[in-house]
Amino acid sequence: MHREDLLREAARFFGWARLGADIRDALTGDIDALFAAGGLIRSEGGLMPSEGS
Repeated sequence: MHREDLLREAARFFGWARLGADIRDALTGDIDALFAAGGLIRSEGGLMPSEGS
């Protein structure tokens, strides 16, 4: 899944109709934290959970 799709789907999951700058910043920080912790990896198709997640 591409980052923009993940951001949009996460916002939709939480019931937010729009993805404003504050929400985008918060979700982007969460995605970056998942990368740092090894929970997400990048692949040709976009982002995906790591094998151990």
